[in-house]
Amino acid sequence: MTACRKMICGLAGLAALAASAGTPVLTVPETAQPPAIDGRVEPGEWRDALEITGFQLANGQGRAKEETRVFLKYDRDHLYVAAIASDGNTKILNRGGAYDDCIEIFVMTPFNRNIYHWLLYSRGTAGLNYVDEEYGGMDRQPPVAAACKATVNDGSWMVEAALPAAGYDLTGIFRSPGWKISCHRSFNHNQTAKEDGRGPEFSGFAPIPGQFQKPLEFPELKLGGKGTIPVRMTKFSEREFRIAASPAAELRMTVDGGKAVSVPNRNGVFESAVPAGTRTLELLLTDGAEVVFANRWNFPADPAPARRELREKQMATRGLGISAAGSFERIFSDLPYFGDRREFSLEAARNEFENFQLVLFTGRDAVDGITVEASELRSGKGGVIPAAAFRISREGSATALPVGYPTVRGAGDYPDPLFPLTGKLSLKPGEVRPLWISLKVPMEAAPGNYTGSIRVADGSGRTETVAVKLEVYPFAIPKKHSLKTAFSIWETSLRRRFFPDEETMDVAKFTALVDRYAMMLVEHRLTPIIFGVPALLPKRVVDTSGQSFEMQPDGSCEVKAEVYDALNKKYLEAGAAGFCTGPYLWHFMTEDHEVPAEWPAVWRAVNRHYAENGMAKHAFAYPVDEPGNGLNDKVRKMTGVIRENAPDLKILVTGVNANFPSRLVDNIDCWVPALHWTNLKRKAEEQAAGREVWQYPCSGPWYPWPNYHLDTDASAWRAVAWVTAKEKFDGILYWATAIFNPDDPFVNNANGVNGDGVLQYPAGDGSPLASIRLKVICDGMEDYEYMVLLKNAVAEAKKQKRSPEAVAEAEELLKLDSVFRTMDDYSRSEDDYRNFRRRAAELIGRLGR
Repeated sequence: MTACRKMICGLAGLAALAASAGTPVLTVPETAQPPAIDGRVEPGEWRDALEITGFQLANGQGRAKEETRVFLKYDRDHLYVAAIASDGNTKILNRGGAYDDCIEIFVMTPFNRNIYHWLLYSRGTAGLNYVDEEYGGMDRQPPVAAACKATVNDGSWMVEAALPAAGYDLTGIFRSPGWKISCHRSFNHNQTAKEDGRGPEFSGFAPIPGQFQKPLEFPELKLGGKGTIPVRMTKFSEREFRIAASPAAELRMTVDGGKAVSVPNRNGVFESAVPAGTRTLELLLTDGAEVVFANRWNFPADPAPARRELREKQMATRGLGISAAGSFERIFSDLPYFGDRREFSLEAARNEFENFQLVLFTGRDAVDGITVEASELRSGKGGVIPAAAFRISREGSATALPVGYPTVRGAGDYPDPLFPLTGKLSLKPGEVRPLWISLKVPMEAAPGNYTGSIRVADGSGRTETVAVKLEVYPFAIPKKHSLKTAFSIWETSLRRRFFPDEETMDVAKFTALVDRYAMMLVEHRLTPIIFGVPALLPKRVVDTSGQSFEMQPDGSCEVKAEVYDALNKKYLEAGAAGFCTGPYLWHFMTEDHEVPAEWPAVWRAVNRHYAENGMAKHAFAYPVDEPGNGLNDKVRKMTGVIRENAPDLKILVTGVNANFPSRLVDNIDCWVPALHWTNLKRKAEEQAAGREVWQYPCSGPWYPWPNYHLDTDASAWRAVAWVTAKEKFDGILYWATAIFNPDDPFVNNANGVNGDGVLQYPAGDGSPLASIRLKVICDGMEDYEYMVLLKNAVAEAKKQKRSPEAVAEAEELLKLDSVFRTMDDYSRSEDDYRNFRRRAAELIGRLGR
């Protein structure tokens, strides 16, 4: 998959603050003196412009380290933009390709119709992205070229641009209110550290959690007439600020949501210190009765004091400390920990996983010979769930590299890979060791309330227990997955690390290993795509274990896929929702992407093969990945060949950074746009016409939108299934689950996103290790099953004309608002997800009576 365009967003706290504060406002004055666009920001040319600084990091961690000053003014023909961007090493500008080292200006038309996204590069060029009213993006050249020049100095670079009004909606800026504007800076967009070690920074003036994802929170754009005294913010930091404005203006400052106080106006200059320890600062500038400038800044708290306090509690622990914790909590082995929770309550249907954590920690004592065992669970009615239903794993770490999107703790080690717990454990003084506990409720378990425990003993003979309570509901999560998914394994990393010699590799052993990864996905309610990228595997592997298409002398084709078909039948029987078939990902295409002459025969053979063996109803063709708008004609020809010759197969095509689903491509049965680039209007049209629209996370979107990133909040992983339900997508595709770094499988930063494409890690012998993310993703898939079960119960109750009150309550719950409201407004509390299941289970019971 190609890298997605990363979106700027904010932390959970940031999102909550955004909802409570007023809209930022920027007033751009009209000028009688157009600037000379020469890349030199002369003070005299921009004295009549709005000036802003104090850009904030998109990851919610305060102000950007590299300062940015932006100037804005307009006349009837242009919006004029200038910027001075500090840079500690201007010798290495623009090494990262598109979107690197640029100022981004977003202009949104009234009534949310369109967004024009201008990129002003330090190399002196301007680009334009057009985003339509449904926020489906389409790159295009400006209809009228923008004058843009830049100069590079020692320690900073400058850019100036005149954005033309003619030829696009900006002409309307002079006629109507309701416009919005947003200013950002992209520094090292490739999401990895620059050559000199500086990490990426994505910053903006207003704290907008989502950029394209939350365009309605762009600052309001107001226009001042000629002679307007511009607002000029010339200084801003966590300690102080300085703003120049009209001598008649009034400025009010609010600290941490408290009472607003006036800042003295000294002949049009406002200067003030910011109180120490401020977490949020809001400034509101008025000129008479009208707001002319407003913004909010968020300053992160220093975690050191809280960690010191926690370390003191931990170090006061005598012997071995133990505590239970929920599945959303991130337990870092290199940070202090203290807890004393000795009981954990669970609720589950049959055939459902429940997860929690057991944290072992020490104070000043070393502890050896630690064993951890689960007991069987027993109910008062004689029911027994064997101890083997528990799986206890040791949490390992994966390393996150510096990135610019919101993370839990920045770069460093994050708990994720799960290793089998074997033998005894030892803890050094001050050590923290989290364990992951998974309970799979057997399909045959009798409903009722069960009790048991997790027993922890050490070498001294001391024994502690954590009580486990479980309520088993009187229904089961179905074996067959209700939510359609397609999760590629991308076996190339497995082959490169464990079977490096292509000529001598044991294909049977390799296939058996891939099968173990695939079955792990099925067990966690995900449908695997195996041998899905033949171009990256030795031909004899594909010929033996995948699908081969052999042309015959008479021009027909023969499909050979014995092993492949047997594996996919196995996954379908175990619950998978489908499988991929046919020439895939351009690997059958010539260099210029023309449809090969043999394709009609190949697809006729594929269709016949799966129609005859009864698997066609589960099959989908995935012939091209993210083809881009420039290949629409080629894709139309390709899908036309498939439709004509393989009418029994569904055709699936992914798309990113494009207006997807597109009106420019035919014959698509399953559209798969990236979540944050889905054209919602087109999605509804395609679904109304009987076609499916899936979604997929790939690099983006950023938190707080749902995603599978290693270093984000755990709620984001579980919420991917919820956004699928809430926005009525038909499935989820994920580009890879085991495309780990072959040299170091626990450091993965594909496309500048930590953990992207890696939900499964390899043990030393290549065996698959599940991840914490995979476990929480599975919880989300099970949430989806509860939704389906409840919908079915409502439909049956309506059919039988019973339980009208329960039907009304269930329909209200199925709005999902108790947990998931919008793309970046959903619960971060595991309790809310569990409460949804409890309520759904209770209603399923009532509706069935």
